[in-house]
Amino acid sequence: MGPLEFALLVARSSIALLTDFGTQGIYVGVLKGVLSTLAPRANLIDISHDVPRGDIQAAAFMLWQASPYLPPNTIYLCVVDPGVGSARRGVAAKWDTQICVGPDNGFFSYLVSRDGTPEVIELWDPQVSSTFHGRDIFAPAAAQLASGTALNDLGPPVELEILLPVPRLESVSSEVVEGEVVHQDPFGNLITSIGILHPEGSQIRLAPWLGQEPESFLAAQDLAAGLPGGDELPLVRTFDDVAEGEGLAYIGSSGLLEIGVNRGSAAQTLKLKLGQQVQLLIKG
Repeated sequence: MGPLEFALLVARSSIALLTDFGTQGIYVGVLKGVLSTLAPRANLIDISHDVPRGDIQAAAFMLWQASPYLPPNTIYLCVVDPGVGSARRGVAAKWDTQICVGPDNGFFSYLVSRDGTPEVIELWDPQVSSTFHGRDIFAPAAAQLASGTALNDLGPPVELEILLPVPRLESVSSEVVEGEVVHQDPFGNLITSIGILHPEGSQIRLAPWLGQEPESFLAAQDLAAGLPGGDELPLVRTFDDVAEGEGLAYIGSSGLLEIGVNRGSAAQTLKLKLGQQVQLLIKG
C-alpha cells in the first residue's frame, strides 16, 4: 500500500451507526462485532440506537442533524428498516465527503435535499437472513468501504427509489412564516421546520435548511412562535428567560426554531404532535 492509499484509508476510517435497535438486545453488539472483524482499524461512532422503532422520517432527520459534525469521509451505517426482507433494496449512496449504507426507504432524503444527488449502487444481495440485513449486508458493505473498497465494486449503479416529502417552510406574508413540527428530542423539546435561523445584529437571516424557498431576512425584535390553538410563545435565547413551567421558542443547536418548556417537556405540556403547523410571527 502506497502513501496515497494509506492516507485515503485513514481518512475513511470512521463508521457511524444510526439504528432503531435500542441497547437491550444483542443487535448493536453484533453489528460492531462484524465491523471490528472486517475493518479492525475503523473508528466506530454511535450516533444513536434510539431512533423510534421503524420511524424513517425521524432517522432521516437525525442523520441530517448529526452528519455535519462527524469527520469527513465517514461511512454511515444506517439501519431503520421496517421493510427488511421485502423487495426494498439495500444501497450505498456516496457524496463528496460521506457515504451512507442502508435500505432504500427514504433514509437519505434530507441529505439529498441538502447535499444534492449522490452516486448510488445497489448492494449485492447474497443468501442471508431475512430479518437481519444490518449484520449480513449493510455492516459488511460499510466495513469494505471503510477499508478502501471502491463503491462500484459492491454492486451496480442505480437511483434512489424513495424520497420523503420535504417538510413545509413557507413565508405566507411579511409577518408570518409557516412550518411544522418535525422531531421530538429526548427532553420533550419540539423541533420545527422553520430555519435555519442566523441572528445578525438587528435581523435574523432565514436560510431554509432543505432549500424550501429563497433566503430572507426578518426583524430580530418581537418574534414569537404561533401554536395551532392560537397561543403564542416568545422567541428567547435561553430556557431561563421564562419562568419555570412556561413555554418558549428558541433557536436550537441545528439552527431550527424549537419549542420547549423551562424545566419541563413541551411535548407533554403543549400536546403538540409531529406534523402540526407552527408559525414564526413577526410582531414588531
